[in-house]
Amino acid sequence: MTTRTEPTTAERVTDLRARLDLVDAEIRTLAGRRLELSREIQRVRQAAGGTRTDLAREMRVISPYTEAYGRQGTAIAMALLEICRGTSHAAR
Repeated sequence: MTTRTEPTTAERVTDLRARLDLVDAEIRTLAGRRLELSREIQRVRQAAGGTRTDLAREMRVISPYTEAYGRQGTAIAMALLEICRGTSHAAR
């Protein structure tokens, strides 16, 4: 009969961090997809003589983040919008 040993705290933390790294990679992938779509929307709007941004739409984007995470959610949404607007250093 083999004895199953429980992982140490360090092993659990290492495993959980590896899983968290995978989630972070997925978030970056999704943010990249969002950026591509946002840039295409901006091109289409501007080609039709419209503005690059739609502030009413941005407020609708921010709202669910705020509802889910409060002030920090607002900050997350604002950061995403800033990246997608092309006004942040990361998008240049």
